Amino acid sequence: RLEAEAIRDSMLAVSGLLDRTAFGAGTLDPSSRRRSVYFTVKRSKLMPMLQIFDAPEPLASTGNRPATTIAPQALLFMNNPQIRECAKALARRIEAASDTTFDQLISRGYATAVGRRATVTEVAAARAFLLTQQRSYQRDSPAQAKRLAHADFCQILMSLNEFIYVE
Repeated sequence: RLEAEAIRDSMLAVSGLLDRTAFGAGTLDPSSRRRSVYFTVKRSKLMPMLQIFDAPEPLASTGNRPATTIAPQALLFMNNPQIRECAKALARRIEAASDTTFDQLISRGYATAVGRRATVTEVAAARAFLLTQQRSYQRDSPAQAKRLAHADFCQILMSLNEFIYVE
């Protein structure tokens, strides 16, 4: 599995939000868009997302990082506002690079997020998901229904094991 910092950086990178500025001062701002290596480590202000994915304890030397799998990791991908922001940005990115059809959006999403083509089964499931989500958003915000459904799809792509595990 990728390290905590690489998971965060990957989400920012695929969404197009990563600030690639090199060097400079570190930060304690968890909403920073710079690479995670620029976080200042302060024992009283640890980054929750990094802690959930087994960032090392700042007081002790760590030869090997553990790779736990716990429920809060999945909940983070479902409920974190920063991850939702990355999902919306990824949706805008793949909408701009593809036609408006679901199949093209799905293909571009898989290629961008996990670096491969979607299988026939995945395309069918994603198409059904997008249609269902779009219909559910039609009731509350018809003008944004399509965009919100696309963001939901992108959030799912970033929540895949394939996104955080290197084969």
